[in-house]
Amino acid sequence: MKTVLIIGAGRFGRHLATDLCNMGNEVMLVDRNENLIEEYSHLVTTAEIGDYTLKSNLEALGVEDYDYIFVCIGEFQDSLVIVDNLKELGAQYIIGKASSEVHEKFLLKNGADKVIYPERETAYNTAVKYSNRRIFDFVKLGGDTGIYEIETPDAWCSKSLLQLDVRKTHNVTVIASKDSQNRVKAINSADYIFSKNEHILVMGDAKDIRKITKDK
Repeated sequence: MKTVLIIGAGRFGRHLATDLCNMGNEVMLVDRNENLIEEYSHLVTTAEIGDYTLKSNLEALGVEDYDYIFVCIGEFQDSLVIVDNLKELGAQYIIGKASSEVHEKFLLKNGADKVIYPERETAYNTAVKYSNRRIFDFVKLGGDTGIYEIETPDAWCSKSLLQLDVRKTHNVTVIASKDSQNRVKAINSADYIFSKNEHILVMGDAKDIRKITKDK
């Protein structure tokens, strides 16, 4: 279990807060908007109302005690002030939410340990999925490498992982299969036989994935 402070109860902040709480973490959600805090306070461990651009209000939260602090404030200047104050108060790990590349740059400059840019990440993932009808989902790992949910290539059907030797011939790693009921099962044996009625999860670089998922 992690202790997490989320500053900003906008759409992203409140979804993040409730998801983290549902995963068993201890979550404090804060915002200056009284209506938002009243609406979502029952979904998190603790919630408070206040202006957290004020250093004294941040200090009262004991920010140094949290494992992670997410700054999910949309206002450019306010988010920079909060990150700067958190750093001065000894926050362990600060994650800022950026709304632009310039915003990302300044959050890092002001002391954020990591910056997330949800709109950019979502746009890229959407572009990957909808540029090829054989790709159904995608998680970017870093650089050009990711995990892809793809339709089993026709040439792989009724053959084993050992026969195909996909790591050597296609430079990708097969991780799991996914059936029509969305049940995911790890592929641990080289004797696994691929089926046309399933999707597979593979890890690899974009160029190698494109080769095995040539669009129909």
